[in-house]
Amino acid sequence: MADQASELSRIVRDQVRLYCDLIEHARQKTALLVQGRVDAILESDKTDEALIAKLQALKSEMVRLCRDLNDAFRIPREEFTLVKLAQRLEPSLALELQSQAALFRDMVKRLKSINQRNVRLMENALRYSGGILALISNARGSYSPTGLFGPILHLQPKFSQSA
Repeated sequence: MADQASELSRIVRDQVRLYCDLIEHARQKTALLVQGRVDAILESDKTDEALIAKLQALKSEMVRLCRDLNDAFRIPREEFTLVKLAQRLEPSLALELQSQAALFRDMVKRLKSINQRNVRLMENALRYSGGILALISNARGSYSPTGLFGPILHLQPKFSQSA
């Protein structure tokens, strides 16, 4: 039982480290979004995918361990949390698991906040791009020397009779 609890604590610690990496990476992505570096943003997405894949693998391990510990301590599934589990462990393991769970919650909140900011930046960029495209597509004239749109001269196509 203690081995499983220690393993669970290790997994949560690993998740916290990965979330630290994701937070740092999200901050770097914010700078890329502000700079408008599309190529670097696309490359950054690949790093995101790799980190998320590692998190998914850890989550699978964590779910398996939590199921085992849940059954061993007979905590109702709908009430099972790391904090409830920690209440049933020896004090040193309990303290470690509680502190890791608190760090994990904090990291998730921080990452969510940064990601929300990045989403707003992307939405603003899309609105700006859409506005420019709308302006260009609605233009019915060409630019005049004053910088305003002028009328387009209509030229009649001429076809050669000898062609």
